[in-house]
Amino acid sequence: MDGKRPTREELVRALRAAGVRLTPQREAVWNWFVERPSGAGVAEAARALATRGVGLATVYRTVALLEELGLLRRFHDACGEHRYVAARPGHGHALVCRVCGRAVPFEACALDLLERLLAVETGFVVEGHSLEVYGVCPGCQEEK
Repeated sequence: MDGKRPTREELVRALRAAGVRLTPQREAVWNWFVERPSGAGVAEAARALATRGVGLATVYRTVALLEELGLLRRFHDACGEHRYVAARPGHGHALVCRVCGRAVPFEACALDLLERLLAVETGFVVEGHSLEVYGVCPGCQEEK
């Protein structure tokens, strides 16, 4: 995840701010995703973490919590499956390689103006957005 790898301190801070304890199971789920720069699905994480004594329900609840806190970003892979990539807290999106599936979180986003315009034009109360950008990563470009 280039030089912006999320840190344990960011995890602790975000959980503390949400009034949630950092349990060994939550930390195991977090670490598992941090170690996978291409992201992974929840079922894949649950299978891998079962060998460490982390139950299926705990994985699903923890992934939902970490996504809500902005510590995991959900994106769709080339097959349309949901995958998650560890990210720094806060607003952000994913840049996804359509060849190898590597996902790189990024924070730059100028959609706030578009959200306001859509709200005015449609009468919607815009609550957020999801943005995924696809392309080919440098490693896959070299292989062509």
